[in-house]
Amino acid sequence: MLLAESEESEVSPRALVVDDDDPIRIMLSKLIERQNFRVDTARDGEEAIERLKDGTSYDLILLDLMMPRVDGYAVLRFMAEHLPASLTRTIIASAVPESEIARQVKTPVFRIHSKPFDMQKLLADMKECGLHRAS
Repeated sequence: MLLAESEESEVSPRALVVDDDDPIRIMLSKLIERQNFRVDTARDGEEAIERLKDGTSYDLILLDLMMPRVDGYAVLRFMAEHLPASLTRTIIASAVPESEIARQVKTPVFRIHSKPFDMQKLLADMKECGLHRAS
């Protein structure tokens, strides 16, 4: 079947967008979808960890840090312990200043962006991160 072959050979990269702010999460999801990513979302760190536990492999994780229930720092600690390779596909996107993030985050991530975003730089980093797909 030609369709099945096409689907297997051209599987779109998958992204996880984690942000408690609905408008930001929706906007980022739509932006990433336009780059041909399949997108899952999480409203906080607890939902993000549940998605990561289900075994889905993400080519891009866009992570806010300041969220209710379970914050982004806890998500990073979970990934460092259970899915360390996913850290190199993680972009932190947070209102926390970059200098503060650099001091607090001891695990290597792909990039750090502070809100308000420079959308051109964020988009370029999302595309670049998606190119480094896990094998």
